[in-house]
Amino acid sequence: MGSNIFVFALMYGFGMLRAAKIIRHQKVIDLLYDNRKNEEYRFKSFRHSLLVVLLSIAAMVAGVILLGRMLQTQTNEAFLYLGGACLLILVGVYELHRQIPLLLHRFAKQNLRHKYKEENLFFLGQIGRRIHSAGRTMAVVAILLTISLATMFVGLTMGAGYKANMKAYYPYDAGVAIDAPLEKSSMDSIVSFTEEHCGVEDSVSYYLYAVPEKPIEALSLSDYNHLREILGLSSVSMSDNEFLVHCDTWNYMDGIRQGLKQQPEITLNGRTLTIAETPILTEPMEQYQMAGTKGYVLVLPDEAASQLVGEKIRLAMKLEDGGYPELKSDLKQFLNSGKWQPELQSGQQLPEKVTMGVTVKAWGVANSLTGFTAISFCGLYLSIIFIILSCSVLAFEQLSAIDKNQKNYAVIDRLGVPGHRQASLIRRELSTVFLIPLLFPLLLTVLLIAGAQFFFGEAILQQGLVPLYGLVTILLFCAIYLTYFGATMFLFKRVILRSEMR
Repeated sequence: MGSNIFVFALMYGFGMLRAAKIIRHQKVIDLLYDNRKNEEYRFKSFRHSLLVVLLSIAAMVAGVILLGRMLQTQTNEAFLYLGGACLLILVGVYELHRQIPLLLHRFAKQNLRHKYKEENLFFLGQIGRRIHSAGRTMAVVAILLTISLATMFVGLTMGAGYKANMKAYYPYDAGVAIDAPLEKSSMDSIVSFTEEHCGVEDSVSYYLYAVPEKPIEALSLSDYNHLREILGLSSVSMSDNEFLVHCDTWNYMDGIRQGLKQQPEITLNGRTLTIAETPILTEPMEQYQMAGTKGYVLVLPDEAASQLVGEKIRLAMKLEDGGYPELKSDLKQFLNSGKWQPELQSGQQLPEKVTMGVTVKAWGVANSLTGFTAISFCGLYLSIIFIILSCSVLAFEQLSAIDKNQKNYAVIDRLGVPGHRQASLIRRELSTVFLIPLLFPLLLTVLLIAGAQFFFGEAILQQGLVPLYGLVTILLFCAIYLTYFGATMFLFKRVILRSEMR
């Protein structure tokens, strides 16, 4: 609190000193008529303006490249890339919104046929005055809108992505994965240890079988159905000469469908199997550790699976009340202690490197929810604040010059311009003013959505989630923006036009 007061006092003091210095060097006549003056802006040559536009675009492209470099960097240099990217993009947005409206206005005035058509001369005068007097304001608003759209998209997408991935990453209350050919009885002591700490309602120990000459692992149908029972899913039945594929990872789905069309049969140990009536099932079963390690798994009849080698063993448990977060560390400590004595399958050897993994849903929720919720909330909070601030600045800028506009529209009213044409001019004028700061923020948001889908789409285990929440971001933003636009339009017409013209 004290630091906030100090910073505010420091800013206020510097502002007062700067204002006093400026007023001290101003003439009284200039102060009296200062509110009627437009912002001084010397229009540079066409080549200079075009060069600034090209450099601004180059700065934005360089910022996007730095963002790509940031995503590929695993060290603290990533923060430098992020800071440089944000700076370049925001500077590019600012300069583009300073130059492009002036260029477009200049081109419109040079087209004499369009300039002197109907009320276009009056419209161009109004827009030109706004561009010159509030050019910096609209450029800053464009920066605020860019930040607000980006933070809203990140907040919505991360929140939705977290919910989708949590359901897929932690479908089981607790699971143990050991990449070694152990006997199933080796997992009994793990279940007993867990029961000492929290109740175990159901459990299943099972193998991931190696399929000869195939880049896929297999599950027996009975183990697969037991996993489905633990997850509250209905059981699956198929004949002894059929197989199916389970895949809960959407980005592999098309390849699996094409593979099944090209090869609808597989031969294992001289036995030919055909695809089941329902060839692919997609419920979340965690297929990067528990029900497979590659995002998919082959489900075989028990007799066919028993003829394969169970190279990896797994244990899935359903716990009373979902367990507790510290269970993960307790299980790891037990596995690494001398109390657990695993047994190898007869005739099998341990691999050179044995990988063990422990998953506990309660731990995943407790440790992931806080971070993702904080990021998502901060993104949404900042976006709403910046949108309200941007819209308020634009609305205030239009309404603060209401006296000048009232006089201008009174002139064309005396010249005989009908009320509906005056209302149309107001709509065109305010629409242009509200549209100018929106062009590049929306374009950058579309690029951000496309980039997020390209880099992170496969990491989110729900197809189309990034484009969906990108569209939600744009629609929600437009709803807030149009609300302010409509309110500004209503107040503007109410003050400018006579009651019979509204």
